[in-house]
Amino acid sequence: MNFNKHVPSIIMAEPPKDKTSRRKNATTESPKVNSQKDTTPQESPTETTSRTNMTLNQKTRDRAHSMATEDMPVCVICHDDFHEPKLLPCLHTFCKKCLQQLAQSGDNKEILCPECLDPQPITTDIEKLPDNTLIQHLNSIILASGKSSKKGGKSKKEKDINCSSCDKDIAAVCRCEDCKEFLCQPCVDSHKSMKALRGHSTITMKEWRKRRDAMAVKPQIAKFCSKHKGEEIGNYCVKCRKTACKDCADLEHSGPTHNCIPLEEAVQQSRQQIENALQNTRQAEAKFRGAWEIMDKRNSKLKETVDNLKKQIQDVMIREREEIAKREETFLEDLKTVDQEKRKEMNAFYDKLEANLEDFWAAQDLADSVLDLGEDYHVISLEKVLCERLDLLSSWRPSLPSEDLAEIDFVEEDDELESDHVESIVEEEVEEAEIWEMDGVIGGRGAGEGQFDWCRGVTVSLDGHCVVADWGNHRVQVFNKDRSFKCVLNTSKTMHGRLSMPHDAACLPDGRFIAIDKSKFVRVYDPDGKFLFRFETVCEDNIAKGEAVELSCVAVDRRSRVFVGDVKRNVVTVHYSDGLHIKTIPTVAPSHIAITSQDFVVVSCTQKQKVRVMNFDGKFAFQIDVYGDGEKLRPRGVGCDKDDNIYVVHKERGGEKSVHMYDDKGTYVACVATNLNEPYDVELSPDGRVVVSDDDTVKIFRQVCTT
Repeated sequence: MNFNKHVPSIIMAEPPKDKTSRRKNATTESPKVNSQKDTTPQESPTETTSRTNMTLNQKTRDRAHSMATEDMPVCVICHDDFHEPKLLPCLHTFCKKCLQQLAQSGDNKEILCPECLDPQPITTDIEKLPDNTLIQHLNSIILASGKSSKKGGKSKKEKDINCSSCDKDIAAVCRCEDCKEFLCQPCVDSHKSMKALRGHSTITMKEWRKRRDAMAVKPQIAKFCSKHKGEEIGNYCVKCRKTACKDCADLEHSGPTHNCIPLEEAVQQSRQQIENALQNTRQAEAKFRGAWEIMDKRNSKLKETVDNLKKQIQDVMIREREEIAKREETFLEDLKTVDQEKRKEMNAFYDKLEANLEDFWAAQDLADSVLDLGEDYHVISLEKVLCERLDLLSSWRPSLPSEDLAEIDFVEEDDELESDHVESIVEEEVEEAEIWEMDGVIGGRGAGEGQFDWCRGVTVSLDGHCVVADWGNHRVQVFNKDRSFKCVLNTSKTMHGRLSMPHDAACLPDGRFIAIDKSKFVRVYDPDGKFLFRFETVCEDNIAKGEAVELSCVAVDRRSRVFVGDVKRNVVTVHYSDGLHIKTIPTVAPSHIAITSQDFVVVSCTQKQKVRVMNFDGKFAFQIDVYGDGEKLRPRGVGCDKDDNIYVVHKERGGEKSVHMYDDKGTYVACVATNLNEPYDVELSPDGRVVVSDDDTVKIFRQVCTT
């Protein structure tokens, strides 16, 4: 997928060819007007406003004159210059007459925007839609400069317009007012000879250009009051949202129900409102860009998974080629089908993200143009509709598919155990059943304190603090034992302390917190959430070689040693609490990790759909791959209690989502929680409660009795 697939219709002189770089520049460069204001000495508000208006007027003229040699935007309905341009709530502009015809052809309740294809409600008539005064003004400036709004044309000798009725490259000699078509002489003769078209009205090209220019130079801005002759407009009623002269302010906009302020002050307030709304929209857009990066990452992971499975299948087939040639073909075909289905689903999410991003870009382009090119009147007249759209976009949240979309279930027959000395585990009937119930919920969807946007890793400290990786809000939140908000493990004071899409967190016995995100660093914070330091899990020599790193999980044992999982390098690295490297334990794709009191390492591998348990030296002990009555386990997060019982999150795509308990030998004990939404991780509190991160909440369960 490409950001440049669709370019939204804007009023800029020339849309940038690279939308990605344009958006990057838009967020890193400050507006020229603000930059100029910052570099000048401090002046009075009146002088500053006057200077700013002069700058904007000069900028508007310069930009408009440069646009005379470019393509000015035209109405996409009639493909002609804008006549009385009206602005829809989606911020796309069309001629008033075109919108009226479009509304008459529908149900008069809503129309489908021809630009973005979103339904737009019509609660009032087209006449009451806001005017796009900026486009009107730009057209008038270009025509006043003696240049045409069409590319390469001038008023003295304008480039001929070709016939739009035929495919021949012949200059048009007239225009049909009924068909809205430019006609060459042969087409004019054919037009008149057809009985059904004889009644159509045609005008010469000279007359058409005269009408067009007369419409474009029509005054757009009232500098003086239309009710009181000679009175200059210098006030603005905040209550009525109307400009007024001094007489209007005294007669019609006085009293406690009105609030008249100087026009300059109103312009500054409107400009500030648009700038604030635009900044909020850019922050929301950043989340959609982050979602796009995640989709690319999962798409790459899917390709890598497909390639690895293809190699595994082919390796198995080589050993017994004569006997299993047909099975090889079947496996590859099934894999291809699954791959196509998953890519189709991924493309649907890509399309949705692309459509959302185009909405952001279209709104931001118009807001930028109003702030950069618009005069005071334009800022005031467009503030309401701009802020409403920008505020709506700021409230949007990107929607991502489940992580299961980037994974493929493939189980080899006669799967060998990873140790030659594994004790066989005989499943016995469980005589005692553990009964669990919900004990509380923390959070909900949002960006405030105690709210989450996709919970990931969860952990509980020895003193009862619950720590949650708040992935979508780029932070890790800490809660007190009574489940009230304590602090956030992210800071804007230092770049090294900032988190971006954190995956997991852990707690040291001395009260410090550890967090990992999409970067290659492990970050350490003090008990109040203040950043202390960070360290890497890869030595400098490997970094110089360009070795890929993707940290996925982190845990701390009773000796304050830090265990960090890396799914790219297929290892678990062990460090002292100061970051000093101790050892590296090889293991396949460690997505979640937990440590028992006996220093056994419990690793959940979603790729192999198994939970492996090994000692500190990496020697395999046993594995868990089923739950209940022998059903296939789809493991996610893992945790251990003080008795070394193991808790595993089971997440089956489109099926059961639950948490299950096993003893320290891997024997199934009981189901702890069911009917979860999108569970990711599990942890045990010091008092034995089971803490589960589930979508945008953290759910807590407690054992009530044993039968």
